Amino acid sequence: MSGAAGGGRDERLLTPAFLGVSASVLVFFVASGMFLPATPRFTAGPLGGDDLAVGLVVGSFSISSLLLRPFAGRWADQRGRRVMLIVGAALQVAASAGHLVADSVALLVAMRLLLGASEAVFFVGGMAAATDLAPERRRGEAISLISTSLYLGVAIGPILAEWLYGASGYPAVWIAATVISIAAVAISWLAPETLPPAERRKPEATTGLIHRRGIVPGLLVLCGAWGMGAYFAFLPLLGDELGLDGVGGYLAAFALVVIGLRIAFARLPDQLGPGRLSGTALVLSATGMALAGLFPSELGLWIGTVVFGTGVAFTFPAIVALSVIGVPPDERGAVVGTTTLFIDVAFGLSPALLGLLAGVTGYPATFLVSGVVAAIGAGWLLLPGRAWARSRALSAG
Repeated sequence: MSGAAGGGRDERLLTPAFLGVSASVLVFFVASGMFLPATPRFTAGPLGGDDLAVGLVVGSFSISSLLLRPFAGRWADQRGRRVMLIVGAALQVAASAGHLVADSVALLVAMRLLLGASEAVFFVGGMAAATDLAPERRRGEAISLISTSLYLGVAIGPILAEWLYGASGYPAVWIAATVISIAAVAISWLAPETLPPAERRKPEATTGLIHRRGIVPGLLVLCGAWGMGAYFAFLPLLGDELGLDGVGGYLAAFALVVIGLRIAFARLPDQLGPGRLSGTALVLSATGMALAGLFPSELGLWIGTVVFGTGVAFTFPAIVALSVIGVPPDERGAVVGTTTLFIDVAFGLSPALLGLLAGVTGYPATFLVSGVVAAIGAGWLLLPGRAWARSRALSAG
């Protein structure tokens, strides 16, 4: 990969290199998504774990991902993006295969920690590669498309896992996840490097693990992801409380809205401006959460889900595009690593803190509080006189 392509100066986006990175992201997250439905059941079933054990096993993933993500950003700037994809996928191979011998909660926690590490390394490498390959005026589009590959993988993985479990049990799920992860290693191996050696960060030039340019975007990502923690954690429980016949339709609608809008309007962050779009998206997220909290009914949840999904569709791509504006290639990995670690913070804190609130006030209040958090982020971006007023005016033109 030439320096020109690595620096994103070619006006084309859907190049073989970009498609190759997208394919590796898709395959990696198909395997990753297979653990979503299987891990809690495996912990409570064959391993005989209680609710505390299930929470420990599921939550351990976020712990290692959160701790490793800042390191991953620096490594991606020093060693390149391709090696991060290969190492991340290889770690997932080891963790997936390790599930075959996980006969205790402690060993399963170890495998989950390894999975979290693999996701942190791979995700940062993939996002940084996407920003390298994208022309400056199409960065938002690139992040929309690469994150769509992620969402598709996470949507396909659970369906595949459910089918395999029904046909052959847990070993089939673990074996399939291992094989698919090996495929992710192979695709990543064939992918070109997007950060040439001449543009890499010198070890002696590296300072802290947290890049200051990623802190404010990270806090805004937290504002957008906070509601997702509440939505996924408490929607099933609220549905049971309301006597609904499951919430699978809402979850499917949410995924379809996010994927469909990111594909159909991939260029919107660049056309409207990433600051303006992310602020508007956070308004939609706040509105969707408020509707679900104020009108906890079948209709209210449907409308809230669609509006909230619309906000989520545009929040992350726009904010990540905003975070790397003007950042040199050898610092993009660190910025992406810092920005995205706040996703783990949100998913770790949101269900825990809002769970305490739900025990006192009920589930609708968790959606209302999440709406307030999203509104705070929207206010930071959209109110006149904010520090990011200039960024809001940036557009493809």
